[in-house]
Amino acid sequence: MVEGWFERRYDNGKAIACSRRLPRSRGTRTAAGILLGALVLGCAALYSIPDAQAQSARTASERQTVDFSIPSQELTAAIDAFCRAADWQVGYGAAIDGTTRTGAVSGIMSPEQALRTMLAGTGITIRITGPSGAVLVGSTAASENLADDDTLLLDTITIEGGTDINSEDAPYKTAAPTSYISGQTIERSRGSSPADLFRGTPGVMSGEARNSGSSVDVNIRGMQGMGRVAMTVDGTMNSANVYQGYQGISNRTFVDPDFLAGIDITKGADVASRGIAGTVSMRTVEARDIVKEGQTAGLRLKTELGNNTSKPVAGNRAGYSIINRANNDPIVTSSPDGMDRPGTVRATQRSGSAIAAIKLDKFDFVAGYAHRQRGNYHAGERGPSANPVSTGPRPFCYSSGFCPPYLSYPDYVVNEGLANYRAGEEVLNTELETISYLAKGTVRLGDEHLVQLGYMWFDSEAGDRLASRLTTDISQAEQQDQTVGSELGTATLKYRYQPIGSDLIEDLKVNLWRTDLELRNQRRAGTPWSPIQPDDLGLPDNFRVGTDNVMWGADATNTSSFDLARQAFSLTYGLSYLSEDTRPSAYTVELEDWLKVRDGSREEAAAFAKVGWDPTDWMTVNAGLRYQYFWSEDRTEADPTDTTGELRGQKLSSSGWSPHLGVTFEPFEGTQLYVNYSSAQRAPSIMEALTGFSTRFNPDLEPERSNNWEIGANIVREGNLTREDRGMLKFGYFNWDVENYLARQWKQDFVSPDGGYTFSSMYVYNIDSAKFEGLEFSGRYELGGFSAELAANYYLNVEFCPTGDTCGNESLFADYATNQIPPKYSIDLTASQKLFDDRLTIGGRVSRVGRRAIEHGKATAGGSRSFINQIEWDPYTLMDLFAEFRIGDNFMTGLRVENLTDRYYVDPLSLVQQPGPGRTVYLTLSAEF
Repeated sequence: MVEGWFERRYDNGKAIACSRRLPRSRGTRTAAGILLGALVLGCAALYSIPDAQAQSARTASERQTVDFSIPSQELTAAIDAFCRAADWQVGYGAAIDGTTRTGAVSGIMSPEQALRTMLAGTGITIRITGPSGAVLVGSTAASENLADDDTLLLDTITIEGGTDINSEDAPYKTAAPTSYISGQTIERSRGSSPADLFRGTPGVMSGEARNSGSSVDVNIRGMQGMGRVAMTVDGTMNSANVYQGYQGISNRTFVDPDFLAGIDITKGADVASRGIAGTVSMRTVEARDIVKEGQTAGLRLKTELGNNTSKPVAGNRAGYSIINRANNDPIVTSSPDGMDRPGTVRATQRSGSAIAAIKLDKFDFVAGYAHRQRGNYHAGERGPSANPVSTGPRPFCYSSGFCPPYLSYPDYVVNEGLANYRAGEEVLNTELETISYLAKGTVRLGDEHLVQLGYMWFDSEAGDRLASRLTTDISQAEQQDQTVGSELGTATLKYRYQPIGSDLIEDLKVNLWRTDLELRNQRRAGTPWSPIQPDDLGLPDNFRVGTDNVMWGADATNTSSFDLARQAFSLTYGLSYLSEDTRPSAYTVELEDWLKVRDGSREEAAAFAKVGWDPTDWMTVNAGLRYQYFWSEDRTEADPTDTTGELRGQKLSSSGWSPHLGVTFEPFEGTQLYVNYSSAQRAPSIMEALTGFSTRFNPDLEPERSNNWEIGANIVREGNLTREDRGMLKFGYFNWDVENYLARQWKQDFVSPDGGYTFSSMYVYNIDSAKFEGLEFSGRYELGGFSAELAANYYLNVEFCPTGDTCGNESLFADYATNQIPPKYSIDLTASQKLFDDRLTIGGRVSRVGRRAIEHGKATAGGSRSFINQIEWDPYTLMDLFAEFRIGDNFMTGLRVENLTDRYYVDPLSLVQQPGPGRTVYLTLSAEF
């Protein structure tokens, strides 16, 4: 008898069948699927076959001989190599540690002999299940899992074979545009901020990489912010919109990389998600990531030292002060500060974390602490740094275009660099300090029920310059005396029910979560809109203002299987609810007058269902439907221009359907061709639905509707150049047409009765559409200890259409999307090689970023200048290196070099004109017990 959950080796634990050939990664059931499922039970049932029959299977297996050449490596990779060489299937329980190191196998021998040689000394028991199959069981489990009738009881089983599926392989076997960032990749390529985690993911970048502290603002295929990308951490939302003046907003999600175990990314709409541009699901570590095989407790300690930062000094200025004066010579003054870049071997930044866990039969618990601290980083020294250049005389002209003949510049100085920072200079307001806590407990009630309770705390103090103050190549940055604070607390409660033998309830999941997020920023003192000072209210001069945000949600999903007209179907369905509330923190209204942040609430409820059907063994049809209802309330009090009181307590609501249809063809083993279409709706976000300084309430807003086409192919091949290698390719074409795209414009909306006073402001409104079209490619090649991965994307078309007949390849005047336009292309190549019995791994990555896909639109009649400045960048190439060396079984040391060539560059999707970090070296030491 076999008990427990069968799941793929997959971070999100999706169920699959035990079979050598798994042509579908969607879990749908067909007649073939039923046969594959029967094979699962058949494999397991072989445990109870009398010894004579087992001996017969063993004898048959011994007749086969294979020329093996498998180096010592981690169990997961070793079993994978064995299965490919022997054409066997090997299953093992979730309790077996996939990182256990195996012995080397070389020479001609039977598969069973090779398997036993490979696992000698590991304490893992081998049970032959047939002529070409085996199951691995831990030595303790082998005895403890025997029932009274000597039947072996198995826990979670991983099937490894010619078509094994793990998290890194899953995108190449999923008929949808997906990507995965593994914990190993996070360790090797985390860069200087969480935004760097997404480098090397085709079609995905993070905006505000250098001016957002410890947060990410993910852009998928040119769309970001306002809930277009559904960002979650352990299934919870912690995103907040941060006001950046006329320059726009940052949409920030907070996370500590030390706690991350993996990131799943889906590009495009899915009926199970509210994101119309995609979904980014981050998973934090669990007990199974910490506790080693055969143990009940584990501890992971990690410390990291880095260079290339300096301690901030309030009042310091950067670059050059450039003052061009009419009828006078220009004044150019270089800052005396910021050029004392620390030496390569001087450690100026540090981080550390400790994560402990226990893993018992019925209970798991993991707790972690992480702390990181750095000063302002220094820019690179090779590239277009600040360079004041005299351009000679020129006329003086007003913004209206009038050039009086009596005014002129005898000489005019411009900065030929990308930003007003010199080569190697300290980049101000980029300091960061974070403290994080994590705790998760899991209780297994029998074999079918699981309950998990979790809590995460995140506290950040980061340099963060208001973006509207640093938007040109002559803007001179000044170090602020205050940082921006973020305090985040998230609680989760999860329940999972997987009854054995039930078609109606196969996998029931219920999640409940709550997030409290407090943001505190520098007060905008000294402006006409701040007549009240802190001391007038008995507050300290450094008192900070901001927002208090509360978000909570609940969702429930289930999967059922049923037969209809002799056809097998799989049905997944669920409900979800989301509530958001944002309001000014204490004294914000008094200190910032009507420049205060938004005050209101937003709620959204949804239901979805999707069905999978396999009419043949080479074709699968997936269809889904989502219904959502949204409503919001603006609590903003009437401002001075509201003579009617209409801006008080305004409400918005809308509802709609979002369908999806996909067809997948599998003409050959290891080849998938798919076509997906979706028409997804997004209701206005809380930022768009409420009144604030940068936008006024618009009662006529309608939801966006994104009509998405995806055409793609997956190819997985083994034995390409040699018998032992493996190659995987994923290629896709996407065409998104977003109707009623929500943009921002400048509008005159108040004129006094006598015409002597006018008032204008920003409005969020619907344009006709926005369009995003492009190509994406990813591929991986593996041979022994060598692996290489290539990721690339290219935009064929990006355009915005204010009306149906006024489309153009340029971003709109005053719209947030101005600085959300991705590069025309990007290419990333990552390679690594294992040496010395896999104890040493060396590798590197080369990234090439092209120019902006489209340029910014010109100012319109709405004003004499653009109210959002386009941040410029030049195409650039970055090179990173990494090395890891394992010391014994418990220690690992690592070396990372980010931006090896010390390139001076400006990141795409930024809201401020400042360079990224120059060459930075990190030294890491970790211990696992």
